[in-house]
Order: sequence, then structure tokens, then C-alpha cells
Amino acid sequence: MTAETLPLVSIVVPLYNGEKHIEQCIESLLGQRYPNKEVIVVDDGSTDGSAEKVKAFGDRVRYVYQDNAGSAVARNTGIEHAKGDFIAFNDGDDIWAPNRLHEQVAFLQAHPQYGVATGRFGHVDESFTFAQAQPVDESKPVTIVENRSGWVYHTLFETSWYHIIAALVRAEVLKTVRFNPHFRRGQDYDFWLQLAHRTQIAQLDKVYAYYRKNAASISHRPHLRNYRAEIMENAVNTMGLKSQSGEALSQADLTRFFFKVWFEHGYELFLAKWYKKALKSFATAIKYKPFRFDGYKFVIRCLLNLWADESPK
Repeated sequence: MTAETLPLVSIVVPLYNGEKHIEQCIESLLGQRYPNKEVIVVDDGSTDGSAEKVKAFGDRVRYVYQDNAGSAVARNTGIEHAKGDFIAFNDGDDIWAPNRLHEQVAFLQAHPQYGVATGRFGHVDESFTFAQAQPVDESKPVTIVENRSGWVYHTLFETSWYHIIAALVRAEVLKTVRFNPHFRRGQDYDFWLQLAHRTQIAQLDKVYAYYRKNAASISHRPHLRNYRAEIMENAVNTMGLKSQSGEALSQADLTRFFFKVWFEHGYELFLAKWYKKALKSFATAIKYKPFRFDGYKFVIRCLLNLWADESPK
């Protein structure tokens, strides 16, 4: 097939003050062997040299500017500008593995029951470059990870195995799915819950992307809001506990998962010495599991440390 007859893939990249890594990010996208693709970089009001770095790629990259509104809005803006039959995502500091895109497109063309084909991802540090990324081994057949594939919505309340930078999504699925800007943190998790309720997902057993650990990232800082709990509550209220297959999360498991996310949120705040705020999260966890001793233990530890509290006002 020629480039013109292959389905168009739109790749959306939200960007905010990412001049340090954006060139490596874009090189990993343009370096994909798959020929019929468009790269859309949505600049979310950057104040550094990000725009100049992106514009240096010329007409190989479409640059879209918006006033700062957060990465969820930036991704949604990119989706609105996308013309492709398939849509993929990368963040401005992350890198794709070479040779992945054609494999995902071929898989979705051969398996119409899936609306999303996603791969595994690796964690890398600040110094990682595109030259270090391992190309996808095309000599090995694509295999589906069965326990992470299919109608998996009801399984994602416990954990999400996926990362948006490793996914390829049919554009038709995104007619009814968007990133929620209300969730400043955890918006990817909310997005996956929406996808999993809307369509079947295929987890492919190959590394397709590299996620860069960034200590300054919002995802690595404690936050007063328990976003994961909010996202779970929103999913339950809007989509329920059942996958389209009819399989459902039990109420007992849901209670257990809510205890876990509130306890973990409290522990995160406790480590930050936000003892007053942590106390509230542990108290909420206890409401879900009143006979769990560890919840009470940390309530006592918070009370004993209130004199040294460093909670933000």
C-alpha cells in the first residue's frame, strides 16, 4: 500500500514549557516508518522557547497555540484539529519506540472489535534520548495480553495498566470521549475509564513508548484533592459498575478500592507532613473499612504530629 492509501494517523502532543525535551519527542514521532501521519503540537501557553523549537520542524509539524488551560484542554484541542482515522498521543517530554505505529495500525485493521490498541511502556530518566529507544522487534508476532484486553472497564477501578502515550485509538471512538479538564491530575485515568466503557481495548505485549520521570511534574507532588477517588466516584455515577460484556465490579470490591485510594492519599499527605489534611483522608478511608487497624494507626500518628504540621493554608 502507498502512503496515500494507508489510513491517516493524527498524533497529538500537548506542550507547556517543554523546550528541553520537545525536539526528542517530535523526532521520535517523525521517525516512525509509517508514512501517512500528521503531528499536531498544541502549545498550552508556553513562556519558554518551546514554540521556536517546534516551528523549526517546518511543515512536518502543525503548531497550534492556545492560552494556558491545562493539558486536558490541549489534548482536546488536538483531537478537534485531527483529521486522521486513528489518533495517538505523546507528551512533550516522552518518546515513542521506533517502528511501532505501522504495527498498531495493522492490528486495528485486522481486529475491528477493538477500538484501542495499546502497548507497554518503559520508565526512563532525564538524560534518555530517542537514539536510545529500542525499535519494536518486527520479527516477533504481536500478542495480546488476555487479562488486560477486551471489555475491561470493570477491572480498571483497582488499577490501570495503560499509558496514553502507548495507545492508538480509532477516531470514531473519540466522537464521544474527551479528556476532562476538571481533573487536573489523573485525567489519563479518567480517559481510560471512558474508553474502556465505550470500546474493547487490546493490550499488546510490546514496548511502544518511554515515559520520562520528571520530579517537577504535577503527578509527583502531593495534592489536597484526592483526584483518583473523585474520578472513580464520577465513573460510578455516570457509567456504573458494569462493562459492556455484562461483567461487573462487586460492591465489596468497590468499597475495598475506595478504602485503598483514600488511605494512599492520606499516606501521601502524611509523608509531606500535611498532618491535618492527612487526618481527613484517613478518616474517610475508615468510613469504608471501619475494622481496618491501619487506618486508626495513622489517625493516631497524625494527631501526635499535629504540632509539626506543615499543611498549606
